[in-house]
Amino acid sequence: MHYLQYLLAGLASGTAVAVLATPHARSTESTSLTPAVVAGMPIPHHKRQVIEGPGGYRFDVLEHLAGIAPYFDSPGVQLDPHPPDGCSVTKATYIVRHSNIYANDFDYETYLSPFLSKLANYSDRPVFARTADLAFLANYTSPITNETEQIEKMTPSGGEAAAAFAGVIKKTYPNLLNSTSSRADAFRIWAASASRDVDTAKAFIQGLGNNATLVIVNEGEEDSADSLTPHISCPTFDASMGSVQSGAWEQKYTAPLIERFNAAAPGFNFTLTDIVGMQQLCGYDTVIRNRTDFCDVFTADEWLSFEYANDLMYFYSIGYGNPIAPQLGLPWVRSSLDILSANDTSTFNQTLYISFTHREEPPLVLTALGLFNNSAYYPGLDVNSTMPTDRINHQRAWRTSEILPFLGHVGVERLQCANASLETSSNSTSGDDGSEDLWDDGAFVRVLVNGAPMPIPECQNGPGESCALGSFADYIAHRVAQYGDFIGACGINDTVTNRTDLLSIYNAQ
Repeated sequence: MHYLQYLLAGLASGTAVAVLATPHARSTESTSLTPAVVAGMPIPHHKRQVIEGPGGYRFDVLEHLAGIAPYFDSPGVQLDPHPPDGCSVTKATYIVRHSNIYANDFDYETYLSPFLSKLANYSDRPVFARTADLAFLANYTSPITNETEQIEKMTPSGGEAAAAFAGVIKKTYPNLLNSTSSRADAFRIWAASASRDVDTAKAFIQGLGNNATLVIVNEGEEDSADSLTPHISCPTFDASMGSVQSGAWEQKYTAPLIERFNAAAPGFNFTLTDIVGMQQLCGYDTVIRNRTDFCDVFTADEWLSFEYANDLMYFYSIGYGNPIAPQLGLPWVRSSLDILSANDTSTFNQTLYISFTHREEPPLVLTALGLFNNSAYYPGLDVNSTMPTDRINHQRAWRTSEILPFLGHVGVERLQCANASLETSSNSTSGDDGSEDLWDDGAFVRVLVNGAPMPIPECQNGPGESCALGSFADYIAHRVAQYGDFIGACGINDTVTNRTDLLSIYNAQ
């Protein structure tokens, strides 16, 4: 288990108790709601919601909720997350989704509010007590008590989780945190200007305890690529993309659930919106109250269907199904390469760069890097054909549960390895722009997604399936040639003042 997962979701003492027995046994940890303390820092503990079956089968519901789950480490491809033998991390960049929130506005307006209002106004709530699955609805109250103060806002457990993440960063990169040039208090953290991002960053800085300076980056619609929220500054980005595909699958998988629940409580008239809202409340209840019965209402297969509906939505909006997704992710990737390859401190005076933003950005970055791509090893394959809407592709690489839980993040590390080297490439770039020779022996790059190293399909020539820095530069140059035109892809006209394909917010002040 990775250190971050140990901190954020480490098992507290106590035994699991069965709470439901159809069609599989469910268990939820019996623990105190009081956070644990590690090194004097409160660590939120979210009770696991597990479906159990014969032969030791265990299905952790919270690991299949796409973007509505407390943080957990990605399983990745089982590579060791520690630096390879003989290697040390000398620089790193991170882009991090904000921490736990009460609900995002789309989920609340589309699913949660209609269901919660309908339930609150239902006059025959005792009928739910007749069915074990739904009995808790007889007395259920909404976790949202003040829409204005809570929707899109960070929960208390979100602040604790962000501070815990800071503890992990301190443990993982102590040398990088202490190597900032200039003043001792010059270490900077960046955050998009939405309150959930800013509050996450503030809690993270408090956890760091190093007097870091918070740089708030405007989410302006005319900031072009020079933004931590390029989906907002790209006029052609359509957030509704994916709704048709996910909606088609929702219609199919919820049909038997609607029939089942209406047979149990016919007067309530369960609908698709109610079913999806109930499944979303499994995650939101967990990060608000650290307890929920909604996770117990559905089978593992039904949770996999919910997960796939979310994967479809994100695939077509911020994944490979959106033709401009790589263009939106590349500015951050290009900036990361500049940081990792710089050999002086005039432009980049830190060795660790951490930014907090919305859920859209980490997946966009992954499309720019070519990771979690269903067609990565089949270049002639239409990637859209890998995400059918009438059945689940269980073999898909695109799994948003492993990409964007709360505090989901993408990290890019530069490794310096003592006993590894590559021959100099004749077509590599070196030195002319203030960067060092990118084929310097022993310099490698690896990408981590939620704690798990993820090899780049076209570049695995270093220790631990890392990529030689020069090879990585060549790979990104190839991606830029394909997807580097942010201005063109977004249709940004020449009246926009900050009209650019590049991200410059990390430049030294």
